[in-house]
Amino acid sequence: MSTRQDLAWWQKLLVTAKLWRPPHRTLHHEVRDMERPAAPPVTGAHGNRVVTATRRRLVPQSDDQV
Repeated sequence: MSTRQDLAWWQKLLVTAKLWRPPHRTLHHEVRDMERPAAPPVTGAHGNRVVTATRRRLVPQSDDQV
């Protein structure tokens, strides 16, 4: 078992004696604990404007003016 180089001498002794295990931290743990960015404002259908006034209906209705 190889000991980590960033541990103090007394921590290496505890690891060798199997009395203590250093905390397992990877990049995943660092990214998970970072502050999250602010959410973008909600603008509709994926940021596009929804224009329904100029769109023709697929099925014409009796009150529609052609």
